[in-house]
Amino acid sequence: MIRGLYTAASGMFALQRKQETLANNIANINTPGYKQDEGVMRAFPEQLISRIRDKEGPDIQGLPNMTGQPVAIGRLHTGVYMSEALPNFRQGDIAESNNPYDVALLDNLQPDQDGNERRLFFSVARLENPQQQPVAAPEQIRYTRNGNWSVNPDGYLVTSDGYYVLDEQNAAINVQTAGQNLHISSTGELSYTDPTNGEQFYKLGLKAVANPSQLVREGQNVYRWQGEGQPANVEAADSGFYGLKQGWIERANVDAAQTMTDMMTVLRAYEANQRVITTLDGTMDKAVNEIGRVNG
Repeated sequence: MIRGLYTAASGMFALQRKQETLANNIANINTPGYKQDEGVMRAFPEQLISRIRDKEGPDIQGLPNMTGQPVAIGRLHTGVYMSEALPNFRQGDIAESNNPYDVALLDNLQPDQDGNERRLFFSVARLENPQQQPVAAPEQIRYTRNGNWSVNPDGYLVTSDGYYVLDEQNAAINVQTAGQNLHISSTGELSYTDPTNGEQFYKLGLKAVANPSQLVREGQNVYRWQGEGQPANVEAADSGFYGLKQGWIERANVDAAQTMTDMMTVLRAYEANQRVITTLDGTMDKAVNEIGRVNG
């Protein structure tokens, strides 16, 4: 009976975490480039229960009846837990914004030689002073699908959360004099005409991340790489399998209707576990009171 209480309680904890994950997905439905998290539910190890010190042993034909031997009763499930929340990097829909500083990623990259999924990301970084430290160190680099950009007071291209957008040399991009003349090609070449220095060219730091499950979400719609080395720039062989659309935004890949359905399903399962605990608690209360009445 007490085991049942623990099993139901573990289910409630797991369902609460899953509900929080679903709620976070709904809250970010309007966040550009957001990738929804999917909760991974796992079962605790099963236990094999045996009855020990029996007065009578198991009656097995052809074998002597040996008293005091353990008798297998069966397996006991000890509940579930939510081990982690994994981002789903499926491509989101794109929507036109007509803002020259908005860029949507469209990727259909081929798997790597090991068959791992590959996804495209922008390189961004937090920099204290990009004029003194124009190139980001490897440990500062983060990855995002958020193409909702703007220009900060110093003229640098930044995301909506204040991360500096990097080129393929991991340097911050200054577009102070670009204005509405900024042009970003489908393969990531950024150009504009500077009144003093003429035509300026940059190549966006587009990274083809193999096995994106090795990315760790850090909040503010960015990810940190925890695999070996650093993700590589897109290769010439990838041409035709990806594209950028200036003046468009990639929307979150959250399915609102399915998420709301999942939240109701989780809520019903949570309430069912509550009823199990209430029932077992009532049964234990009756048992304790009955024992007290008999002994009293």
